[in-house]
Amino acid sequence: MEHDLVLTGHGVRLVPLRAEHAADLLACTDDAVWRGMSSPTPRTVADMARVVATALAAPGRYAFAVLEDATGGVVGSTSFYDVDLTAGRLEVGHTWYAPAVWGTHVNPACKLLLMAHAFEGWGVARVAYRVDERNHRSVAAVTKLGAVPEGRLRDHRLRPDGTRGASLYFSVLADEWPAVRGRLLARLAGAHVPDDRTHLLLVGGRAGVGKTTVASAVHDLLTARDVPHAVVEGDALDLAHPAPWEHGVAAANLADVWRRYRALGHRRLVVTNTVSVLEADVLAAAVGDRPHVTSVLLTADDATAHERLGRREHGASLTAHAQRSDAAARRLEAQAGADVHRVATDGRTPQDVAAEVLRLAGW
Repeated sequence: MEHDLVLTGHGVRLVPLRAEHAADLLACTDDAVWRGMSSPTPRTVADMARVVATALAAPGRYAFAVLEDATGGVVGSTSFYDVDLTAGRLEVGHTWYAPAVWGTHVNPACKLLLMAHAFEGWGVARVAYRVDERNHRSVAAVTKLGAVPEGRLRDHRLRPDGTRGASLYFSVLADEWPAVRGRLLARLAGAHVPDDRTHLLLVGGRAGVGKTTVASAVHDLLTARDVPHAVVEGDALDLAHPAPWEHGVAAANLADVWRRYRALGHRRLVVTNTVSVLEADVLAAAVGDRPHVTSVLLTADDATAHERLGRREHGASLTAHAQRSDAAARRLEAQAGADVHRVATDGRTPQDVAAEVLRLAGW
């Protein structure tokens, strides 16, 4: 769709995307930049020219090249698409920027210009954002805008490798726009924007290490101090048969549960799950507001874990659980990064362990 719309302000200029922008856009693009797109990463000017041609051929899409005022150079692209002005709705997406401008004024400036035109120029009622659930950087950027998470569309995206993935939907409505605009203007002015993000505490560890008991003790300690919080037992989020692990049910359920707690004013969330510390990115994306994350791996030697498992399992079941626990302990120790805190539970009370966990979280 050819158009002549130009949006200017706050250090950027959005001009109609044209074939002549292909070479400059290619210079902005690599695999990290292109992550979350539904087509393979462009490798040549011809590849990028086809990307531009596809954008211009799409009905209801207003594609832009993003120019930075300071240099005059092309630093990315973004679009209005699925524009339906009769229904008063559209989406913003097909967005990518050169890594050199990540974390700068460019993205908030572009979003401010786009949404201002949508709400104040065209008078739409709704602006939506659709993001690949694995693209955590984009999820964080959208939630930082103040867009409201709406849900997860299963198998909605076809990825370049042929696999299917889910899309996360966010939106800003017309009556929410003034608050979103204020936050964007404050960011662009360098003003302090209150940090209202979630503080996410992940508690992982092998079976028999005491995750549930420690989380209960954490709950008791926080309750005694009248600190608002929520505790979610991760294993219960997808405890079903057949086990739906490959469908992302646990993350989707966590997003739904936490959205309701957030609406009540809660900002501290404790999630327990054997491998939670290995899936921090996925769980943080499900929480949806670039949370502060503390990952704690509870540890125990084999004898301690087996003794604790023996209190609830017997016979062949105990043997199977003990074997899985031993394997999980090795995997967790090998794969948990240096940013994951290790807390031993051998010979300690749950209250003592919980107190240490809370100190690590800064709660």
